[in-house]
Amino acid sequence: NLEIVKGVKVLNFGSGHAWGMIGLEVETQELGTLILASDAIYTAESMGDILKPPGILYDSIGWARSVEKIKKLAKEKNAQIWFGHDGNQFEGFRKSTDGYYE
Repeated sequence: NLEIVKGVKVLNFGSGHAWGMIGLEVETQELGTLILASDAIYTAESMGDILKPPGILYDSIGWARSVEKIKKLAKEKNAQIWFGHDGNQFEGFRKSTDGYYE
């Protein structure tokens, strides 16, 4: 993991959907800590009690480890996870035309 600027870290999730997956940990004043999961976890449904992997995986075991790693980090940091392809979650986001997050 690498802090690129104060409050923003690049996270190495390891393999899973692709050979190497990265995401971001972002500290915000308004929302607290966010974990931007990118393609490591497509949707909230993917990481329920029963893991539901995406249709294309490079490494299924690595993917399951990545999901658990992200869940653990989110719990430790009391962070929200923003998924890469969750339409329901996206509906609730503030869009650029409506303002921005601080």
